Amino acid sequence: MGTYRMKAVSQMTGIRSELLRMWERRYGLFTPQRAGNRYREFDDEDVQLLLFLREQIAAGRSIGELASEGRAALLRRMTAATAPDALLAFPTVVDDLLQAAHQLDKRQLDARLAELIACTPFLTLSTTVLTPLMHHLGDAWARDEASMVSVQLVTELIRTRLLAMLQATAPPHSAPVLLCACPAGEFHELGLLTLAYTMQQSGWHTYYLGANLPLSALQEGCERTQPALVALSLTYGPDPLRSMETLQQIDSGIAAAYPTCVGGQMVECNSSLESMSHLQICRTLGEAQQYGRRWQTSRSRAVGE
Repeated sequence: MGTYRMKAVSQMTGIRSELLRMWERRYGLFTPQRAGNRYREFDDEDVQLLLFLREQIAAGRSIGELASEGRAALLRRMTAATAPDALLAFPTVVDDLLQAAHQLDKRQLDARLAELIACTPFLTLSTTVLTPLMHHLGDAWARDEASMVSVQLVTELIRTRLLAMLQATAPPHSAPVLLCACPAGEFHELGLLTLAYTMQQSGWHTYYLGANLPLSALQEGCERTQPALVALSLTYGPDPLRSMETLQQIDSGIAAAYPTCVGGQMVECNSSLESMSHLQICRTLGEAQQYGRRWQTSRSRAVGE
């Protein structure tokens, strides 16, 4: 079992050292050992519990409420959340969320999403619940079997949760910068937010600039943050020709100066994008993550030389 000092635990969990000390004093959930030099040392179980607490807080729980359960109860719930049996009911969960969406039952949707985010590994939740849920809702809306109000309600609830989770993490100061945005005219954010959160969890410092960002603002953002990587998302908007023109401008400008990847529905089946000179086309979330990992690997090698 590994042991970690306070600074390392803060970097691993994204929880400030000051908060860790306060939680230790006030709630007694952790009793870190003292090394010979008197530094606090946390073990693997402490780190996993802190990550679980952070997810719970991002989902809307308070630290006081969580601490009242006690360490043993929290550890049991943390273990149960990742057990194989806990992952078997996801199709039923999607059906329940769809029904709540059709009924505009905001309380049920919010409570269920908070529970799922707190108790399920994020990538599992994204692939087995959130993505199928939005696809089912979109298909139902296309068939006039769901209202736009239902689609927008679920979209905004998920978007709010993802933003809270993104803002709750604190990457180390040395983390490379990832700038994420949807270009002008693009308002579909969930896929990009998912990438932003997973990349920040992987050691990137994400600047999330949101939807409908004009090209001039994107250029300014790059110049001021000097990102190691730019990630963009485009779907099939109302004006595909305009979207292609935007991508061509990005390819010859921003992507020529900064490594830039683009994903979303517009690029998933568009073979004409292969003619872009600088843009990296990522047709899946996994491809975008792999592109980021390749950059990190090349950076590590360059630093070591």
